[in-house]
Amino acid sequence: MLEKRAQEINRKYFNGRLRWQSVRYVTNQNSRFGSCTPEDGTIRLSHRLATMPVWVRDYVLVHELAHLVEGNHGKRFWKLVNRYPLTERARGYLMAVGMGAEARGRSGPGVAD
Repeated sequence: MLEKRAQEINRKYFNGRLRWQSVRYVTNQNSRFGSCTPEDGTIRLSHRLATMPVWVRDYVLVHELAHLVEGNHGKRFWKLVNRYPLTERARGYLMAVGMGAEARGRSGPGVAD
């Protein structure tokens, strides 16, 4: 399911140009909702996202897919992420469910490093 959704998001927001090795849920991410290792194309989402609204999970996927293009949280990165129209809403939702402190931390919204 995640792989299929990542492909759809790739087509819609990245013109289908991104490539990765895997997109999967993991149970060991307790301080963040997602992570990406651009070097090997591995994207991991916290299993906690499986029970959240689809538009929140989509935001985290957009965030992590954007790391395949931009490894940092600079202006170019946020320009990519902000193509997703529910970015601010999803960030607010993640802050409300307990990521508030991290979300204001080192990486701007930080909810999906």
